Amino acid sequence: MRSLPSNHVPYRLAGAIAALSGSGMLLRIQRQPFTTLQGFIVIDGLSCLVLITAGLLMFTMPAHWRRLGQLAALGIAILSGHLAGIAMGLLVTLIVSERWRERGAGLALAAGYGLIGWLASSWHVNASGDGLNSLSFILLLAGTAIAAGILDLTTSKRGPFEPLATLAGIAAVLRLFSVGSWNLGWQLAMLLVGGMLAISTAWRAATATEPLETEEWLQRSLSGLALTATGCASPAGVAAAGLLLLQLTFRRLAQPTAGTAAWAGWLLAGAVPGTLGFVAFWSASAAAMAAGVPVLAIVVWATALLCMLAASRHMQGPGRWSSAASALAGLVLGLAAPALARWLLRPLSDHLQGGLTPYGTIEPWGWAGLLALDSGARTVATAPGLALSALMGLFGALVWLISRWRGWV
Repeated sequence: MRSLPSNHVPYRLAGAIAALSGSGMLLRIQRQPFTTLQGFIVIDGLSCLVLITAGLLMFTMPAHWRRLGQLAALGIAILSGHLAGIAMGLLVTLIVSERWRERGAGLALAAGYGLIGWLASSWHVNASGDGLNSLSFILLLAGTAIAAGILDLTTSKRGPFEPLATLAGIAAVLRLFSVGSWNLGWQLAMLLVGGMLAISTAWRAATATEPLETEEWLQRSLSGLALTATGCASPAGVAAAGLLLLQLTFRRLAQPTAGTAAWAGWLLAGAVPGTLGFVAFWSASAAAMAAGVPVLAIVVWATALLCMLAASRHMQGPGRWSSAASALAGLVLGLAAPALARWLLRPLSDHLQGGLTPYGTIEPWGWAGLLALDSGARTVATAPGLALSALMGLFGALVWLISRWRGWV
């Protein structure tokens, strides 16, 4: 296939249109999803999140005609309220990938949704719950895991990371909540596969020697964490998956392997409390705690520590404006997490509520930040927000002034 110049205007314009369309539609669907053409088109929180991230990801990849096809097909899949549209959109998104592994993942995802429609009383998503069974779930889980890079763990040779293919797989399992609820066996399978993928790829990232290889393993680890959070099958897990997808997107926008200032690298690594990466890691751990699976929270933080270590090993070169801008944007979004949760993540979880369990939610809490609540509405974890961080800074400044006055420093 013929590549396009890196500054090809239509290519970049397509990404901008997708991201802006997703952002604009968020205003329309804050209260309830928008449905038209007798249910063939559905715009909800998941549609908007996928369009925003897919549009931004278009700016992180070499321009190529097939990327435009992937973006268009993913848009069809995520906006379709008909199972045939979802299956065909997912199939085309992955079938034009570079490797046969992603193409096989596309076949599995399309077969999973096709099987649901074949067995269900209706091909419309909101009336197809009776067609969901273990075989269709296994096909979707296998396709998503392959798209996220689980087969790359079996070889020593690094394969290219396909962000749009991975996004399509994660979107496919999230859309499954619109079809119907999951049983405990399916949740356990998703938790095991996602957790194994996350911590294994994080270890590969921490032990890799080349910066590009490290970064691609790290992005696969973020994808595995998103699957792990999705396996909680709760509003908290869905919100965490959304934050992890945003963190992956901002790391790709920053392109730290091309050189980054140390301060920007640490912000992008998620090691600094209040940054988008830190909030994403916290949210995945909080979803596990809210679901009553503390051992999963340990896996999440072990993965996070390995990712931070891997990211810190290859901070090199002069500071670049793209890495600095992405790091600062991530810091702003992390500190403004309560507003982000209300505007972007609340519609995401609310519109998938029919298939989610009540075991955990993440609530924006005024000036303090984010709270993770279990099924009994008890607080199990707290992430400080902008106001609380500023208050902590004021206390620190007061302690410093008192220490100066007493001659301690």
